Amino acid sequence: MGFYGKEPIDAAKCEATYLWTGLRTPGIFLVSVQGDAPNYSYGFSLVRDSNFVGGLKVDAMGWTGPLGKGTSTYKVHNSFAGEYSSKITISGSNGDFLVDVKEVPHDQVDDFIKSKAG
Repeated sequence: MGFYGKEPIDAAKCEATYLWTGLRTPGIFLVSVQGDAPNYSYGFSLVRDSNFVGGLKVDAMGWTGPLGKGTSTYKVHNSFAGEYSSKITISGSNGDFLVDVKEVPHDQVDDFIKSKAG
């Protein structure tokens, strides 16, 4: 039986990008997290910490079990609406990490999305 909880993250491989959507409207954070989870882990997701005050905090979650030897690399993405912040917090089983946020101006969002889709 698996257990649901935070998974370890590699802070150096975490990314956050903010897409500006226009004036007086909240934009969107695109968050990507990578790490090495214990074998056997699955069902990875990024979840907003609704109790965090002062910006965006994202928890890297997943199911682990039964435990096996070694680790496996995972990568997970999600998007979150919100007000711009130059840094966000990404939390894993190995701690909380501040990640710099890259900005994409509203007039470049279409080109950014097309570059990621291709």
